[in-house]
Amino acid sequence: MKPFKYNPPRVSASNLTVPVTFYEYGSTGPEPDEMPKSILYKCFADVYDSSEKDLKQLKSVDVQGAITLLIRDPHTDYIVKTEHRVELDDFRYKNKRYEIKAATPDLEKQNFVKIIAAVVS
Repeated sequence: MKPFKYNPPRVSASNLTVPVTFYEYGSTGPEPDEMPKSILYKCFADVYDSSEKDLKQLKSVDVQGAITLLIRDPHTDYIVKTEHRVELDDFRYKNKRYEIKAATPDLEKQNFVKIIAAVVS
């Protein structure tokens, strides 16, 4: 009998279809308005609705809408931090800024980073 070997689903360039820009935001004064400080990194991502497992990580935070992004691991070109914001260049996500809530290396799909982001209110 042939032994069973698990093969994880493959992610290819055809899955990474949404242009994504990572920003660092800052305030110019005491006003609550934030302005984009600088563009940190641009790439393509696979974007999908967050699963129940992903939403459990956001349980302690009031979230209006959450998405999960899967990007190729940029290694030292860009290090994902929770202080950064994400904007997606797609008509479905127009005029929405997302705040990064969690970022982890995807152990199932190696060489990828899984990012959970929530709408900034």
